[in-house]
Amino acid sequence: MNIFTALKRPALTGLWLRRSVPVYVFLIVSLIAIKFGLTAYLKHEYPPVIKDDRVFGVRLPFLHKVYHDKWLEEYDTWSPYWYLLAAGIAGVWMLVILKSTAEMADGLVRTARDKAEQAQSQNDLSRALYNFKVAASYCLDEIQRMDINQKIEGVKSLLSAKSVSNAPAGAAERPSDPAKTMVRQTPVPDGAIAQRYKKIEKLGQGAMGVVWLAEDGVLERKVAIKELPLHIAEDAEFKERFFREAKLLARLTHPNIVQLYDIVSDGDALYYTMEYVEGQSLDRIAKSSRLPLTTTLDYALQILRGMDYAHRMKIIHRDLKPMNILVRKDAIVKIADFGLAKLVGSSGMTMSGTVMGSPLYMSPEQAMGEETDERSDIYSFSMVLYELVTGTPAFTGMPKDVIAQQIQAMPARPSTIVTVAPWLDDLIVKGLAKDKEQRYQNVSEMIAGITAQSRNL
Repeated sequence: MNIFTALKRPALTGLWLRRSVPVYVFLIVSLIAIKFGLTAYLKHEYPPVIKDDRVFGVRLPFLHKVYHDKWLEEYDTWSPYWYLLAAGIAGVWMLVILKSTAEMADGLVRTARDKAEQAQSQNDLSRALYNFKVAASYCLDEIQRMDINQKIEGVKSLLSAKSVSNAPAGAAERPSDPAKTMVRQTPVPDGAIAQRYKKIEKLGQGAMGVVWLAEDGVLERKVAIKELPLHIAEDAEFKERFFREAKLLARLTHPNIVQLYDIVSDGDALYYTMEYVEGQSLDRIAKSSRLPLTTTLDYALQILRGMDYAHRMKIIHRDLKPMNILVRKDAIVKIADFGLAKLVGSSGMTMSGTVMGSPLYMSPEQAMGEETDERSDIYSFSMVLYELVTGTPAFTGMPKDVIAQQIQAMPARPSTIVTVAPWLDDLIVKGLAKDKEQRYQNVSEMIAGITAQSRNL
């Protein structure tokens, strides 16, 4: 293991610096000792001479000590070597401590994960979330850290569900599917929001909040309203992500993107209202039956047009997947859930090296925690199209295994699974290239390719 990888983890860097306090003390004491010790030694070897200063023949009432030039020469010669020796010893000592700190990382991660899993089994989600975050902060293994980040998102989702649950105290919490949003569930009691919106029923729930079907009392229309749970509103990171999603959505006005209406607050609670899409998510439609090729291509073109518009607005979705694609009853497709979106050129909310997204659909660069651009969305779209055409995801397995495959493995060509036109087979494979330079460089190229071939169907 390269010990310098530990410096990429702020928690380990802080631990290393705290463990290095004896080195700082040694260095300070050494510099003081060199300064005064060498000076005392040279004064002993080359004692000063006493001179009387006179001005116009008048002796001054004080004496001056004048050192030999040899004293100054010796000090200038030897002091740099002693200083370098002290600094060298301190540097080697710091490296030894860094190596031992890096070796401690595995133990710290295992301990934190064990505590987190124990807390989660006891339904103490806050303690589980804290310990998973500790494990992620110390973890040096990329794949293991990706798995921990997925667990963090899962616990946040459970916390979100717990905060809005109407179940009686002591009832067992049932995990919700963080990917399913805007899907009808059980009715809930009416609740007024900001003296304007009346809750009708719960549509879905994810790590970033709960979505309700509500009625706008002023404009007399149905809306979807996303609520940030109160306990999450106290989390500065979650709160910033929530408002960032709203600001990004507010910039997008396109027939194939869910439209944001407003941001409202009611006491300590935060909400934003958006277009209500009456229909189903693409994953439910695909699971119910195999779509005809013409329908698949129609949906694909609508998704691409929405993506093309978002990319021209300098916005990358970063979490494109069937669960975030809604299909109205009139077959109009809408892209939803921009919770992980970011502006092109911005650093986004995530720290360097942090992986967020859905393993089945994330690009290799996103899986490795690297910078993403429009080509990452193209990869995710190609994963979605692969699944629609073949009826099966490109990769399967545990999240960490899927992430490893996204980075290292190419899926089987669609044509080896089902009968598919060569041009569509090639289009999907090119969109799934591991090297983003080998993919389509923009959405317009994919739109042109599908449109040209669709005319022949």
